[in-house]
Amino acid sequence: MTIDAQDGQNGPAPTRARRRRERERAAAREAILSAARELARSEGWETVTMRRLAERIDYSTNFSYRYFTGRDDILLTLIRDGFARLRDAMDTAGRRPAAESAAEASDTDVPDGTDVAAIRRAAHAYLDFALTEPDLYQLMYGLGGVRMPAADTWVEGQAVGDVLTGLLAAAGDRQPEQHVLQLWATAHGLVALLVVGRVDVDSAALHALLEEALTDCLTRALPAPASPASPTSPRHSGRSAAEPTGKRQL
Repeated sequence: MTIDAQDGQNGPAPTRARRRRERERAAAREAILSAARELARSEGWETVTMRRLAERIDYSTNFSYRYFTGRDDILLTLIRDGFARLRDAMDTAGRRPAAESAAEASDTDVPDGTDVAAIRRAAHAYLDFALTEPDLYQLMYGLGGVRMPAADTWVEGQAVGDVLTGLLAAAGDRQPEQHVLQLWATAHGLVALLVVGRVDVDSAALHALLEEALTDCLTRALPAPASPASPTSPRHSGRSAAEPTGKRQL
């Protein structure tokens, strides 16, 4: 069997047969994962079993075991993928072009408008993900009747919070972890209430509620800029002149 030479540091290039097997393996895994998502969407995550997946993809039960160790392995793969996609969505939203950020900043009444606009976009991207991928979001956060150990996806979940933590820190927040927890509790709480049927509102109303929480949190968390009329005067927010103008704890 001939192996094409590649750079010595990278090792030999994969053969054509190996590349074909890798494509087939990837396609098989994706077919199983897609079947799991479709089954959960129609009947709930509790119904996702190796037997039901075999019926759905029209293969023997043993077929899925060639690519996953079992049902939990499939669910954990979906959860990790979900967290990666959520992180990417928030990161992308927070990195929009500066021109767009500046335009949005003009409508905000909190300090450091461009940085704040990025925080707002990232937070709303979180809510958008939950609303557009409700079945996957429920699995990720144990709302779909199936709970996976949080420790198994702790790193992936932490990476989601790190996006917002970084944006808050860049805007001058000295306690970003605390405020990420506050904002996450608000966004996740809204989604959870919607999932269990305790609120009957549309997505626009949920975003409006999140926006109010963002404004409240950011006004408290971020340093207040000096007034244009007096560089040392406190930011107008109903506070007395004696009150410090820096960031306040919640």
